[in-house]
Amino acid sequence: MVPKEPQPGVSLKKSPFLVVTQLDHNKIRIYSKLHGHLTSFDFDINKVLKLFDAPLDVETAIKSISVICQGDPSALVKELYEKRFLIEENKNEKNMLAKYVEMIRHKNRIAKFSKVIFLISAKCNLACKGCYHHFFDFKGTDMTGDFAGLILEGLFPYLKKRGIAESQISFLGYEPLLNFETLSRIYEQACSMGAEYGIKTSFKIFTNAFSINEKMYKWIEQNKFKLRMKVSIDGIKEDNDKRRVDFAGKGTHDRVVENIKRIMMTGVECGVLTVLSKLNFSNLEKFADEMAAIGIKTISANIFCGQSEEERLLELTELEKFEAIKRMDLATEKYGIEFDGEWKFAVVQMIAGAQFACPAGIRQLVFSADGAIYPCQRFAGTKINFGTYKNDFWEKLLDGHCGSYNRWTADLYQAIMERTKEENPDLTGWSCPFLPFLRGECIGKNLDRELNEYLLEYYLTRPLNRIITKSRLNDGYGSI
Repeated sequence: MVPKEPQPGVSLKKSPFLVVTQLDHNKIRIYSKLHGHLTSFDFDINKVLKLFDAPLDVETAIKSISVICQGDPSALVKELYEKRFLIEENKNEKNMLAKYVEMIRHKNRIAKFSKVIFLISAKCNLACKGCYHHFFDFKGTDMTGDFAGLILEGLFPYLKKRGIAESQISFLGYEPLLNFETLSRIYEQACSMGAEYGIKTSFKIFTNAFSINEKMYKWIEQNKFKLRMKVSIDGIKEDNDKRRVDFAGKGTHDRVVENIKRIMMTGVECGVLTVLSKLNFSNLEKFADEMAAIGIKTISANIFCGQSEEERLLELTELEKFEAIKRMDLATEKYGIEFDGEWKFAVVQMIAGAQFACPAGIRQLVFSADGAIYPCQRFAGTKINFGTYKNDFWEKLLDGHCGSYNRWTADLYQAIMERTKEENPDLTGWSCPFLPFLRGECIGKNLDRELNEYLLEYYLTRPLNRIITKSRLNDGYGSI
């Protein structure tokens, strides 16, 4: 732990991880690439920081600062030190980085899962091009309420023992609403157990919204206060219908938009999920306009990655990915629409610190009907799993004896530790682990460094509510 304030007589210098950006004539924004703590200061902070280009003792610094700016100079030095913008003169970059990574690694030594995903349906009613479920040999079955119940019976005691006050349970498929009976049964049991164990439990359904009947609409309305829905749609009609089609090859846009409207009439919180690719790159602003017109308040965007040569032709270049995200951010901002996606984790490090790993397999677990446990739904059908569910699974997690979890985190942090030995260490966050896996690389390798550099530079100038959204505030990645 870093002391709250520097010791008397100590000399301080600027952190090698410090990033300083001038927003306008009066405002400066600062953060540490390692520790986060994004903060706005007035223009005089540049003069203050210049004092620490070389090590300077605290007492002399305080006297000099009192001449430069108003306010309490001692309090300012304390703030800069506490946020790791200033460090002791004997500290060096490589040691600080290695120590930080080890600290994060130790923090995740004992699993602390708060998010559970159920892959409850083995079927889908669409035939979308480039769906990741077709990348590997995932032959799922429909999940039963009895099997899911066994998982819940272990989950809630685990949450209680780990001191986790809130949990999120999500439903995916293929298409989860095709197994609505099990979905609703899991919901009821989890609500009951959440109340019994004092765990605030929320629920999220990821759906294509292609086939929703009156019974489902009624159930959604009855449970709207604990439920959130995310509907997949990949742009305006001409773009969406190139990729998201039914088994007859017919586009799904019009039907899905009408069903989104019906969902929203229930009063449930409903957002949309889109995948950015060559297919919808040209019309992103029109898509934002369309979603705003029907009342959508949140849009999440993931970035398409293909497996076959034909699918990879649909991928955006690194610069196109950044341009697509920037355009969507600006297009949604004017409507007050919250905009995020998995790529946002690298941006969140400006506030929460580098962290170096997404929540998959660290805060989140995925259960399939055959008992296999995955860190993320994209790995379904692959060798990257936590084994098959057994009744002692949660106890092993509590005791730190879950070998598959230990191997997952070891693989992640081994690659990250290698970064600390580089001449210019990569401090731009990480890739979704599925991307390096798909490309035959170590899951801890950062294949998104170029994209992340663009994103960090852009978002550093953005309003705070565009940098970190409500959904990211609850991902469990606070500063250390």
